[in-house]
Amino acid sequence: MIDPITAFAAAQAAVAGIQKAIKLGKDINQLVGEFGKFFDARDVVQKAANDNAKKGQSDTGRAMEIVMQANALREAEEQLKHQLVYGGYPELWEMMLKERMKIKQAREKSEREAKIARRKLVAQRILIAQILGATITGIMLIVIGVLIFKQATE
Repeated sequence: MIDPITAFAAAQAAVAGIQKAIKLGKDINQLVGEFGKFFDARDVVQKAANDNAKKGQSDTGRAMEIVMQANALREAEEQLKHQLVYGGYPELWEMMLKERMKIKQAREKSEREAKIARRKLVAQRILIAQILGATITGIMLIVIGVLIFKQATE
């Protein structure tokens, strides 16, 4: 996994690359990889912001770093949006937003289903352990009862 500082730098580099390519007259459709790099790096930075604080860093320092990076990425995304919209591709941005929402919803649904499946598996294992425990206890009580009965009848 890429660290957040490298991801932040990669996101900035991707934006700079996209802007330079557009200025040079490159077709937007040829920049899919660069757009992907930006959004991948942005996601890494956002996930890192939700992780625990770095060792040796104060809460205020961590908060400032998160806010500054989030602001820079938001501004960069807004720049990309404007370049697409005003570059003659407004529908492309809207289509990307809709597709991103569908992908996010599908991922969240998959995560919920996996969580439910894990809970069911744990519940099944607990039930099996309880049944085995009760069975073993029952067998032990029968054996003890038989032994006690044999001693009493002798």
